[in-house]
Amino acid sequence: MPMNVASFKGLNNVTDPMRLGMDTLVQADNVNITDTGAITKRKGYTLHTAGNVASAYSTLNYSRAYLIEGNTIKTIGGVQIGSILDASSEMYWCEVNDDVYFNNGIDSGIIKPDHEILPWRESTLTDLKFLDAAGNELDSLLATLPVGTDVIQHWKGRMYACQYMASEDQTVIWFSRPLGYHLFNLDTDFVMVQGQVLMLAPHDNALIIGADDAVYAYDGTSLAQIADYGVVPGQHWSSDESRVLFWSRRGLCAALPFQNLTEQVSVAPGVRAGGCVVRAGGQRRYLSVIQQGDSPFNAY
Repeated sequence: MPMNVASFKGLNNVTDPMRLGMDTLVQADNVNITDTGAITKRKGYTLHTAGNVASAYSTLNYSRAYLIEGNTIKTIGGVQIGSILDASSEMYWCEVNDDVYFNNGIDSGIIKPDHEILPWRESTLTDLKFLDAAGNELDSLLATLPVGTDVIQHWKGRMYACQYMASEDQTVIWFSRPLGYHLFNLDTDFVMVQGQVLMLAPHDNALIIGADDAVYAYDGTSLAQIADYGVVPGQHWSSDESRVLFWSRRGLCAALPFQNLTEQVSVAPGVRAGGCVVRAGGQRRYLSVIQQGDSPFNAY
């Protein structure tokens, strides 16, 4: 007997299928749900670049994009602008006043709007003098970042960078002097987080810190855990108006306030992911591309 379904609510593969109505999907491969609840076949894709692309970054105004292909840094048009030593480590990016910072623990730099690459983490500390209250010269307490720091992010006028200590299973998050993005006081200016930090995402109210087993919010003074599950490696956070969207081990999440946007969906989160907000056809969607792996948290 035919049934009339006016609209579809979307995908739900967490609840027992026997408890769901005919307007809920338990499988939705290669389809989109429109704003009116109709099902449409998703669009295909066209190959843009063929090569060993390990990482990519687009500027906030979408005017420039950069690729890491092998040991080279290229523009989205394929023009080589620089090279790196370590092609095996994850590259992390952030943007400050049209300057793009990149870092993978070994290689780092600043890409200017004209594609010129300047040193960043390796910047030397010269002609710096520090005096005590009596005017006596002190040894400098400032240093450049240690080799091995990887995840970076700019927030509230400071640069943040992560150094994972595997033996203690903790991450040190160093933060720079205000507006001095290569100056770090390694004695006092840091925050400790349990586990390995894989994501730093800026929000107006806090720096969102995604570790491998939990998510935190740091407001500049205190650290609060906002989720008891973590994120996967990769460049998957994206700003969406007043919130940050990111891919977690339990699907798509938003902050702040923290919310799991895919509570009714359980998918294998992958071993790494890339994500961004895509606006097309009058709708705004978060697109996640994952490298397959790991297991769904729900049996259904």
